[in-house]
Amino acid sequence: MTELDLFSQFVTDIAEITVDLRKKTPEQQARFKRECLEYANGLGRFAHDFICKVLIVIDKHLKKDEGTGMVDLDEIKIYPCFAAHEPKPEKMEQKEQYFTETGALQSQIILDSQGNLIDGYTSYLLAKTHGIQRVPIRYGKRQIIRASHRPGGKIYAWELPGFLMERVYPGDKVLVHTERGVKMVTVAAVEEYDGNEPKPFRMAIRVKRKGGAT
Repeated sequence: MTELDLFSQFVTDIAEITVDLRKKTPEQQARFKRECLEYANGLGRFAHDFICKVLIVIDKHLKKDEGTGMVDLDEIKIYPCFAAHEPKPEKMEQKEQYFTETGALQSQIILDSQGNLIDGYTSYLLAKTHGIQRVPIRYGKRQIIRASHRPGGKIYAWELPGFLMERVYPGDKVLVHTERGVKMVTVAAVEEYDGNEPKPFRMAIRVKRKGGAT
């Protein structure tokens, strides 16, 4: 019997386990995985590998829902920097038109682990305007770099796009947008966004590794 045959045979059981685990705490999920691995260690290689692959499949399905949910709009915390910089009227008009045509919010509302809004402010404002009490959200984070144009120079801040998060470290050379075009800076620190910046960030573009790797 192949692993595919086993998956086909036990797919209903795997689905039931996944649904049940979604109701459990992360600690209970971890204990279940640990117990399965301990059990698998006492079996033959084929059964052991099959159980490990089943656990990987279950993990993937659990993580799909891990960072999403629905929250009351009143529970969302707004950083002062968002409140102080209202979106441009033309941007709000475009978002409003999308909402009118589709009945959906165009931009996803993203919150940090403390419930602070870090992206999707236009959707938050639209929901408030139209009296939407509960909105779909995703949990995530934003990272910024503190960097200088030359050693000992003034430190400025840029935001990291999603594909660079967790991939930039102090000492790295990073290409960034500036008032004078694209420049290379040296990273002094990488921080999680805390909402205390006085104005919106310009974005980093890419990191330059030693040997020219990106």
